[in-house]
Amino acid sequence: MKTAKFIFKWIKGNRVTIILVLALMLTLNYIRSLVPLLNAKVFGILENSDTSSLPNFINNLFNNKSIPDQLITVAILIIVVVLIRDILNFILDAEIANASESIGTRIQVAFYKHVQDLPYSYLNRAETGDLIQRSINDVNRFKRFVGHVIPHMFNSIVIIVIFSAQMFAINVEYSLYALLFVPVLFFSSYFYFKKIRGKFTEIEEYEGKFTTVVQENLTGIRVVKAFAREKYEIDKFNDIMSKFTRSWRDINKDFSFYWGFTDLLSFAEILLAFVLAVIFTVNGKITLDQATAMFLLLQNILWPVRSLGRQISEMTKASIAGSRIEEVLNIPTEYKENDGHLKPKITGNIEFKDVSFKFDDASIETLKDINFKINEGETIALIGRTGSGKTALVSLINKMLDTTSGSILIDGIDIKDIDKKYLRSNVGLVLQEPFLYSRTVAENISIIDRNLSMDLIKKVASIASIHKDIEGFEKGYETMVGERGVTLSGGQKQRIAIARVLTKEKPILIFDDSLSAVDSETDVKIRNALKERQSKSTTIIITHRIVTAKDADRIFVMEDGTIKDIGTHEELINRPGLYQKIFNIQNYFKEEGLNTLKEGEAHV
Repeated sequence: MKTAKFIFKWIKGNRVTIILVLALMLTLNYIRSLVPLLNAKVFGILENSDTSSLPNFINNLFNNKSIPDQLITVAILIIVVVLIRDILNFILDAEIANASESIGTRIQVAFYKHVQDLPYSYLNRAETGDLIQRSINDVNRFKRFVGHVIPHMFNSIVIIVIFSAQMFAINVEYSLYALLFVPVLFFSSYFYFKKIRGKFTEIEEYEGKFTTVVQENLTGIRVVKAFAREKYEIDKFNDIMSKFTRSWRDINKDFSFYWGFTDLLSFAEILLAFVLAVIFTVNGKITLDQATAMFLLLQNILWPVRSLGRQISEMTKASIAGSRIEEVLNIPTEYKENDGHLKPKITGNIEFKDVSFKFDDASIETLKDINFKINEGETIALIGRTGSGKTALVSLINKMLDTTSGSILIDGIDIKDIDKKYLRSNVGLVLQEPFLYSRTVAENISIIDRNLSMDLIKKVASIASIHKDIEGFEKGYETMVGERGVTLSGGQKQRIAIARVLTKEKPILIFDDSLSAVDSETDVKIRNALKERQSKSTTIIITHRIVTAKDADRIFVMEDGTIKDIGTHEELINRPGLYQKIFNIQNYFKEEGLNTLKEGEAHV
């Protein structure tokens, strides 16, 4: 029932095409049913009997004609009927193909759009390979079912109904006996494929798992090779594939049994029909042409009945694929009706009031009772141990995550009342591990606006201290960047990401440890350039480096999900606390490095 509702949801937009297809099916199969009757007419002509089941307007064509002329008429009619059948079949297939592509495209676009609108919290924990499996294989399987299997299933039903009706119109008693095994054939198919539904579900899960394994392996191939884990990865893949193969082997065994069993039933049906035809003809209950007509009609019924079993099999797979698609489509998007719709002018004042946050699957809070104010144009550094909640805190500002309690105000307005997409368009975010697309360097920088001039692209690249590096590439800004930017160093990727966010003026800028992979000298250059470029922007910098944090207007020190201390660099290094400890450790290693360098120069 759920599958039927899900199917109807997507096909209702093609009502006119569906009505046309059904009309064509009825017409086409009625014409098909005339072919056995015309073949049987030959025996009626030779017997000189007038028991033809053809429509009167066709039978009238044989009146007052000699036997040779009647046979010629039959031959001409068969040719005409076959031509009409083939023309209608061509139109039917074309309409089905058009409807299939239309419905399939709507499903694919809707699924992809829905995934784009899913909450970051869900996408962050979802298996990428499984989502890829659902968005490609499951959608294509469902698309094929809607556009191919359903029409053929209806066509099979129409054939069975029309051809059976033709048989009953000739002789009810013979038809009841002759069709004795047809219900058995159908229900054996139905219950068999219902039974193996679970195995198809298992196969879908294995497909999702090995897609995930391949995706993770290719993404993390550098780690795999660095730790010589090739054998482990191969064994993991082989384990999943062996389970996948075993499941398919079991299904293929079941298929072999099913087709063998239905072959036997079909043979028994044909044998029964033939014996009955002989008995009924000998006893004078039917004529030879009637017996021939019903026998040929029955033969045309058997294959659609058997194919219904295969189509039910496809329906089983499609219902699983549909349920997997619907499972994702039923996940609420991050955009809700009661979300804020305000689009105020944002200047960059930020205030946290008693803000706490906890991940859905966590038992403890990541952030606890956070309170602070940041003024427009102020530069704030966030520093603290790994896992202290720095990234979670900045993720609340652009509503990538939602607060568990408390409120966040931007320019005095609760961000819950601000349109989410509008808010994000006013917050520039540079991540520690930026994602670069498999496109040119210029395209990666201009990802926010495809119409950017090359002068602006070069300008922001210069601010991010990446322009000279790019100019050094063989094709400059037209150099193709590999997937995830693997042809670039970590520092180059981060600087391209910084250039990307600078292509548009943003009232709020967030750098999530995005200078961690650049050297100290480049770090200083970038920060100085940013001061000049973004003097009016409120800037939040997450960092582990004192050298990066010290020039901030204020520094927030985070520990265990709380802000333990706030102050300037000079204030914090002169009072006991985590910041002072980090400063002393980093200062010690800096001095040790200088001493080592001096000793080396002395030896030289």
